[in-house]
Amino acid sequence: MNVDGELAANQRERARIKAGLVERPDILQSPVYLNCMFKNIRSLLGVRPKRSETDEQLDEALASASALDHYFFFSNQGDADEAAIGLQERGWTVESVSLDANQQKWLLQVRQLAPIENLNELQTELDLFADNHHGEYDGWQVPGVTEGL
Repeated sequence: MNVDGELAANQRERARIKAGLVERPDILQSPVYLNCMFKNIRSLLGVRPKRSETDEQLDEALASASALDHYFFFSNQGDADEAAIGLQERGWTVESVSLDANQQKWLLQVRQLAPIENLNELQTELDLFADNHHGEYDGWQVPGVTEGL
């Protein structure tokens, strides 16, 4: 196609779009384009999303933690006791097993000594562990540091 042919084709296409016969693809508004464009601008400028002060404090506490306390809830004491034995077999220390009055469930608190590696994988593993013992994993804290965060 020569230049005149391309020009005519473009004019016909614009006329079809104006007439509403063809939906105009607006690439500038596509999420893929916008995400790519803004991601590249942020990386060029060195801009990163601002993290909360609490997140920053948690990262600091985790980086220097000598131990983590993990918390689990169970509907009955037998399941809590069995879970405690399983976690002791990992070398963790049982800090307490008590009935939580607010939750009306048994709270198991165990301590894992450092090094703490790959916390995301560990949390997933502990969720599955709790499920296998008919309980729920409630998260972690750095002893003496993150209780107020």
